[in-house]
Amino acid sequence: MLVMAVFIIVIFGLLASALSSILSSSQDTVSYEVLGVRAQATANAGLEAGLYRVLRNSVACNVIPAASTPLTVAIDNTVVGLAQCNVRVTCNQRAAINSSTATYYILNSIGTCVAGNNKLTATRNLKAEVQR
Repeated sequence: MLVMAVFIIVIFGLLASALSSILSSSQDTVSYEVLGVRAQATANAGLEAGLYRVLRNSVACNVIPAASTPLTVAIDNTVVGLAQCNVRVTCNQRAAINSSTATYYILNSIGTCVAGNNKLTATRNLKAEVQR
């Protein structure tokens, strides 16, 4: 009877250890997923703010092939979802082709979010043709 009791205790201990490991792995996966979604949202917000500044506020964009210039796009870090996140937006433009009055803008937004030792980055690119 004693051997049977020790066997059951060992089996339940191994089972508890396996469940603890699975729960810990699941929590890590969820935290990475949440951090990744926050980085994507930050990159999207930076892209939209950069495009707005270029199209509505007439912020200068370097002409290709010159080096990219970072736009200063401020995001509200007091918003809970964007806390510990930052964004860097670069912009290039290309002149019209074949006597067209269109201007081509190429924006690149890199959103980065940090939580503890984890750092995730999301990149968004946008190519827009503007006819004026």
